[in-house]
Amino acid sequence: MKRKSVVALTFAFALAFALVLLIVPVQAQQSCKAFHAFVQGSLPTSNQFAPTDTWGGPIFVNLDGELLQGGLSGNDGTEYPHGPVSIFKGGEYKLCLTSAAAWGGPNDCSDSFTYKVPRAVVIWPAGKLLGSYKATANVVKGTGRFASASGHLEIEGPFILWTDPNSPFGVSGRWNGEFSGRVCGVQ
Repeated sequence: MKRKSVVALTFAFALAFALVLLIVPVQAQQSCKAFHAFVQGSLPTSNQFAPTDTWGGPIFVNLDGELLQGGLSGNDGTEYPHGPVSIFKGGEYKLCLTSAAAWGGPNDCSDSFTYKVPRAVVIWPAGKLLGSYKATANVVKGTGRFASASGHLEIEGPFILWTDPNSPFGVSGRWNGEFSGRVCGVQ
């Protein structure tokens, strides 16, 4: 009986050791970096990456101590209003990031990543002009140094809208978004 216990314990130890050896290299390849950023968004945006993009603007990022800047553009997806709260589903945004002082626009975007927003919540206090945005997003694809990027971001911030007959949406707006999370697989 004692011999069977020793053999079983040795087998379990060897299996656990083998798993550690397999998991550690995968984690090393997918090292994650802290991501903190803010965006000064506009509706409509003048820096669209895609024709369906509605919000966008300059973004400033601290990626684990590395300062980056660039542009963000995208849309919130489909709105499902519920009185003073709206749920948006299917949003998608692209971030183009550089270390240079200026960003040249969509054609100058060799280092970028896209995040998807499965669900965002917008709270509309008094009059649907001033609101609060909150979402959880998943980094889904990238280019350049973000080609293998993945990760998870929390996004929130206030916005304001006003009636604008010159806007294709009938309103214009500004949004101060704050991002925090982790981006993995960055070169």
